[in-house]
Amino acid sequence: MTHRFSRRTGALAVVGIAVLLGPLTLAGQQAGAATSPDRTAKKTATPKAWTPPHTAWGDPDLQGVYTFATQTPFQRPVALGDKDHYTEAEQKEQEEKLKEKAKDNIATNEHFSYNALWFVGDQGRPTGRTSLIVDPENGRLPPLTERGEKLRAENVARLAAKRIGKTEITRTWEDHTSYDQCLSRPFPRVNQEYNQGVEILQTPGFATIFYESMHDVRVIPLNGTPHLDPSIRQWNGDSRGHWEGNTLVVESTNFTNKQRSDDSAPFGGFPQGNMRLTERFTRVDPNTVNYVVTVTDLEVWTKPFTFVMPWRADDPSYKGPEDLFEYACHEGNYRMIEDTITGTRAFLKQNPADKQ
Repeated sequence: MTHRFSRRTGALAVVGIAVLLGPLTLAGQQAGAATSPDRTAKKTATPKAWTPPHTAWGDPDLQGVYTFATQTPFQRPVALGDKDHYTEAEQKEQEEKLKEKAKDNIATNEHFSYNALWFVGDQGRPTGRTSLIVDPENGRLPPLTERGEKLRAENVARLAAKRIGKTEITRTWEDHTSYDQCLSRPFPRVNQEYNQGVEILQTPGFATIFYESMHDVRVIPLNGTPHLDPSIRQWNGDSRGHWEGNTLVVESTNFTNKQRSDDSAPFGGFPQGNMRLTERFTRVDPNTVNYVVTVTDLEVWTKPFTFVMPWRADDPSYKGPEDLFEYACHEGNYRMIEDTITGTRAFLKQNPADKQ
């Protein structure tokens, strides 16, 4: 059994524009207003600022179940150049296409198979932006360092060695990532295929984040305790948090090089031991936590980069903790590893010319 498993096949909510940097007022909301003085005054009045709730002990309250699924790509398509937002008309057209695509995916889905219904490309809402990356301003990852270029070339060669034509082969358990082995998955969590549910819990002096995927739990001290010694490395790093106004700021270090970023876009399979994450969580309305992440790894990239992604609490697939699926993948995932190695041996036996 692999780490992939069934998700619900209910209709997907793809309408609306998720709040990204705060509540937005759409032009359409003001259309058709009467022209009497009273009505005009109401139309032009400054909206009352939203006041976030607080816990019983006084911290801003971020608690809830959210999803970070989104239709917005991590990097801006090169063809869009400096365009960082879609127009309202373009956004509406995009959403209509996504509705039709979702209907088609539901209609054509087959039992025990995967089509686009199961993946992030058909879940979540667009944000209105052309990329999640906001810095650099071109919406794309910064250039690689010389070391980063070397690591990328090594990773390309590593992935090529695992394929013969269109067939992926597994000669040893080491050919599988830590994610395939159900040990861990890379940080930050972004643009993953499915299981984008998260839950935030708070107690005095601590914030806890539970991830649907891998059932990872991050317990983040907010009491000023120092980071672990640099010699102690962990799959999910070592996190420490503090409040800046209504924003929870979390600094994470001490990742392990045993963990690679996702082989596919956007991160390209780089070891994560030198990475530092700065995460900012701000509740901007009753249903949205703004998640702003700065990734710093000057061994790989020539400068840090920042992306912004909404965590939404109004997705009908994630109404509460009971909607966070069991991640039915045991540590090691040995049956999957056994099957892929056995399958590779059978394939090479039938195709001796491909044996290396």
